[in-house]
Amino acid sequence: MQPLPPQAVSPQPGKIIETGREQIHMLESGSAGGDPVVMLHGCGSIAEEVMMPFAGSGLHIIAPDRPGYGFSQALPAGERGPRGQSFWLERFFGALELDKVVLAAHSIGCAPALRLAVRRPDLLKGLFLISPCCRPVPFKPFIVLRSAVAPFVGPVIRQHVIARWSSYFLGRGLRASSYPNPVTAELLTLPAMHVVNAASIATMAEELWAFNGDMQPPESLPADLPVSVLFGREDRIIEPGWHLDWLHERHPALTVELLDGVGHMPHHVAPDLALTMLGDLVKKTPGELSGKVIPVLAPAETGEGGQPIIAVA
Repeated sequence: MQPLPPQAVSPQPGKIIETGREQIHMLESGSAGGDPVVMLHGCGSIAEEVMMPFAGSGLHIIAPDRPGYGFSQALPAGERGPRGQSFWLERFFGALELDKVVLAAHSIGCAPALRLAVRRPDLLKGLFLISPCCRPVPFKPFIVLRSAVAPFVGPVIRQHVIARWSSYFLGRGLRASSYPNPVTAELLTLPAMHVVNAASIATMAEELWAFNGDMQPPESLPADLPVSVLFGREDRIIEPGWHLDWLHERHPALTVELLDGVGHMPHHVAPDLALTMLGDLVKKTPGELSGKVIPVLAPAETGEGGQPIIAVA
């Protein structure tokens, strides 16, 4: 039995960026003079998590808390799905005067990244999609999440059940997302109360409800935009084939790595491979990335399966 994440550890502080419409909290690492890499975390996560596997890489990494998560201000109603977040991302780039960005994203964070790539490919140098959730998905009940945003009982559940037991719910979500791999030690250091709280639960629900409608248009990605995809074959959060088929239809030359025995968190299970793929898009060689090399993956450990109550997606 793995330990639970700490309940009240302090979150990692960064910078607050003003776009003219909202405040965005971001973390930054590496040399500010290098080519920028912007990283988007998934559903129910924060910038701190998605940056962890790339610590010390030397790349210039910028990771915002997506709207409504961490310290970032939520978007207005009607703008909280992938489409609205793509405009939020464009404003973020503008505030930092970024262009020719390598945009990396995990899970549902890939959806606004793809929407931006279709609308403003001129802003991007490449896309790195980790366990991408991008194709409209069949209905799922999400009973706990729906209860948490239901009229009358929702605020009680969010504030007095889920938020009060944030360590338990974050730990359960991390185990479900990591399966069949164990939760890494660094993930267990995430600040539970900062990740799982009343505001983040509402944000999760709102972006999930908007997802299918915002990802319906069958637009193609620019053929000359490099796109790399990293997936675990044993992903229990989303079905790799379902989303890869959708991506192949929209881009003629994806670079895809499918890892045996790996679940929804391949960037944490195989960080050196993730770093190498990211470095290829930035046009650095693996030898320039702090001497890191692609690892040989050990056989996966079995873990807890089943449907998550809350998952880092």
